[in-house]
Amino acid sequence: MNALLQSIQSIDVSIYHFLNGFAGHPLLDHFAGLEEGNSLLKGGLFLAMYWSLWFGPGPDQEKRRRSILAILAGALLALVVCRAIADLAPYRLRPMYDTQIQHRPYSSPPSAKLMDWSAFPSDHATFFFALAFGLAYLSRRLALPAMLYALVWICLPRMFLGIHWASDFVAGAVIGIAVVWAALKVEALRPRLAMRVLALADAAPRVFYAAAFLVSFEMGVLFEDVRDAAKDVLRFLHLVLPEILAHARLVTLGTLGLFAMAACLWFLSHRRRTGAMVSVEHPQ
Repeated sequence: MNALLQSIQSIDVSIYHFLNGFAGHPLLDHFAGLEEGNSLLKGGLFLAMYWSLWFGPGPDQEKRRRSILAILAGALLALVVCRAIADLAPYRLRPMYDTQIQHRPYSSPPSAKLMDWSAFPSDHATFFFALAFGLAYLSRRLALPAMLYALVWICLPRMFLGIHWASDFVAGAVIGIAVVWAALKVEALRPRLAMRVLALADAAPRVFYAAAFLVSFEMGVLFEDVRDAAKDVLRFLHLVLPEILAHARLVTLGTLGLFAMAACLWFLSHRRRTGAMVSVEHPQ
């Protein structure tokens, strides 16, 4: 295992050195910073595509909307899984803060705001590859453009700037795609969740679309406002309740365990109800 991890780290360093070799050019550095920091051309574009598919006419509109709701729910769940892994796994320093490797300086010094956040896995890769996979599922002609856009426009600049290692993006992409794929495969999710949401959209469109706008706005900026608020709360807790935060990983693991137990119980009860319905409909 250690040999495998060392091999991955060696590949990560080689890729970073190659990309970092282009650093220092003001125009290239500025363009990479624009790609990395512009939410309109990242989440905004992806969410606009989903809104276009949501309102697109056709006989499959209701089925498409159920799939969109499952995809978005899966993308949000993938972010939760990504954050849980980042909290439970050993801390990984980002390339731009690693003083043990050689760096070619950028035109402007890197920000220190990500120093306390582990690099592994990448939440950007998790979220945007989840959305890209969803677009590929909804429309085959969007598959290649969506995946390339997530890789080249969103992930590549963050590797160039030293925000993530290449393996951080690989792990994040796997998490995002796997969770959305699972969300689409769980047949109980689309009928149960989607039908309730669609019923709300029909019964109270003003409430539904107002809430949908807020959710899609935060998804478009990768919940930056929510994360900033969470950071402020954590800073406050560090000052007031340090002994609670000392067990933060244990609390996170316990919470995930409770969610897993609840999911298993729900699945078992659903199977029993389904079996009972089948036996009633088709008595021996």
